[in-house]
Amino acid sequence: MRLYPPAYVIVRAAREPDEVAGVRVRPGDLVVVSPWVLHRHRRRWADPDAFDPERFMPGAPPVSRYAYLPFGVGPRVCIGAHFALAEATLVLSRLLKNFRIELASQQPVMPVAIVTTQPDHQPPFRLLPRGV
Repeated sequence: MRLYPPAYVIVRAAREPDEVAGVRVRPGDLVVVSPWVLHRHRRRWADPDAFDPERFMPGAPPVSRYAYLPFGVGPRVCIGAHFALAEATLVLSRLLKNFRIELASQQPVMPVAIVTTQPDHQPPFRLLPRGV
């Protein structure tokens, strides 16, 4: 979710005048935030390119409120965020319990920024049953 957030960018129209990082924002201006870039920001994350689930475990230092927003934030946060996280947890736990998963190709999978982050091709996997 941090390295490959579902939304590559989040776009909002400003409702009132503001200033962001020294740039004036007028009502109606479009403001674009990229979770993809934000989640790799070197000032916000230690070792930002590493996959490190430990940084989200209990006892780890808290993540800055606006440094991690895979589903957006505020009143327009993705309505399906909780469902998506619950579904992913249940499906992955069941898959990992019953199968060993192997990538069946050496071709690298590259992310593509459409509206959502997607792979550039369907990567083939092998599901090998775990011992019963």
